[in-house]
Amino acid sequence: MDEIRILHTGDTHLGYRQYHSDVRRKDFLNAFSNVVDDAIDMSVDAVVHAGDLFDSRNPTLDDILDAMGLFSRLKTAGIPLLAIVGNHESKQSTQWLDLYGSLGLVTRLGAEPYRLGDVAIYGIDSVAKTKIPLFDYSTFNGKGTDARYNLLVMHQLVKPFAFGEWDIKEVIDSIPFDIHAVLLGDNHKYEITKVDDVWVTYAGSTERNSTAEREPRSYNIVTIGKSGIEISKRTISTREFVFIPVALTEGSNALDDVFSAIKEYDLTDKVAFVELSGDVMSKMDLSEVERFLLSRGALVPGIKDLRTGVDTLADPSLNVSFSDPDDVVKEEIRKMNLTSGGLLLDDIIRDPHVVKTKVGDEAENKLGELLDKIDFSVSVPVESLSTPVPSVDVETDRSEEIPEIEVDNIGEESPVEVMVDHDVEETLPGKDVPDQHNAEVADTSDDAVSDVSVNEKEVHDTDNISGLEGDKEELPEKALDDLPEEKPSSEEEKKENGSVKPRQYNLGDYL
Repeated sequence: MDEIRILHTGDTHLGYRQYHSDVRRKDFLNAFSNVVDDAIDMSVDAVVHAGDLFDSRNPTLDDILDAMGLFSRLKTAGIPLLAIVGNHESKQSTQWLDLYGSLGLVTRLGAEPYRLGDVAIYGIDSVAKTKIPLFDYSTFNGKGTDARYNLLVMHQLVKPFAFGEWDIKEVIDSIPFDIHAVLLGDNHKYEITKVDDVWVTYAGSTERNSTAEREPRSYNIVTIGKSGIEISKRTISTREFVFIPVALTEGSNALDDVFSAIKEYDLTDKVAFVELSGDVMSKMDLSEVERFLLSRGALVPGIKDLRTGVDTLADPSLNVSFSDPDDVVKEEIRKMNLTSGGLLLDDIIRDPHVVKTKVGDEAENKLGELLDKIDFSVSVPVESLSTPVPSVDVETDRSEEIPEIEVDNIGEESPVEVMVDHDVEETLPGKDVPDQHNAEVADTSDDAVSDVSVNEKEVHDTDNISGLEGDKEELPEKALDDLPEEKPSSEEEKKENGSVKPRQYNLGDYL
């Protein structure tokens, strides 16, 4: 067979503004551009991208156009780009790869084989960790070909590597035809091993996504010929990260020691990190160190204090799991303290099995079931009922004032309990009574505790109730007998009457 060469790359993370730097964003683009340059220079037969093309599910227009420009260069050179979806750019349904595929720039790999001579190439998009045990291998049934070699592209953390979550041996054994090499993405470090004579390899990321990625960035060249499959690593030239170790000693001038160590390095246009260790009692102004790094030409200044765990470039808001971003999203949603309804809506919107046109109907049905199960009755303590209580005009939706009624012996030591029925708002002194509701106050004695009950079922007609001293002809006969005599209303007249307690009335008789 003729020799076939495939460039295997991935984890390009286009659009990543690392350390909030636009220059670093361009670095990620330039790194992938260098890979495309190499592919064209070497005239490879195909480029395989193993996921995480973009750093975000919602890349900017600039990121989308930049990627399109790189893909166009490959197409012009006659080099097919074969790719799968990683967890970073994964969307619910239509993927960015589908957009580029519709333009003829990318072929999205899946259960249908892509033939490249005697080589058939398949793909599995990123699978969330919780869904790995449910993966349906039957999608590959009947997809085998007469190809001499079968390659599988995945974006996963796999065993037998120490960080693995999906046993690659299970994958190889479960697919109903022979697999000869697995080309992986997700892990940003170059790795390679064999599992039952099957090559399993990570190409590594094309740029450093963190200070932990200190090895040179790389991609793979997969050569397939008569002698079998050979895989070799190629490094990529990227912006240099400089790590400056400083061991502080007791009694020394900490700032001078740090400055002396920094001067030993050329930091021009580099990402520079000072790593502090040693005497924990040595103190310094970290902002002074950052300013000195910038004065020495550093593009990005950083300080990692190994004594205290301080990292000036760490972003605590970015708690990202490359293996399962859905877990991260769920954790952030839990922190928002959403109601049961809010969580239910989130589940419905994110459910890939609910089509967009049915989201509204599904939400209405589920929320209806939730409301049927909720008991809306709550108890609210009331300290006083000595403030005016307005009534409600049902037809005109206008509130009219009910004259002040003082209820004896209701205070801090004898709370009144208000039962709010269904969706009635809390009724407290000084607040408006909700529409279409009346209140009943039981008789109280000096040592009694009163109960006030709000019940919308007992409301029949409040149109003619404007107050206890309203139209007597429209009040019940019992209410007419119990109406109080007119009392002096001015403050002076009240003072003259002394501290005589007013009569107590049952609002139920009037309402």
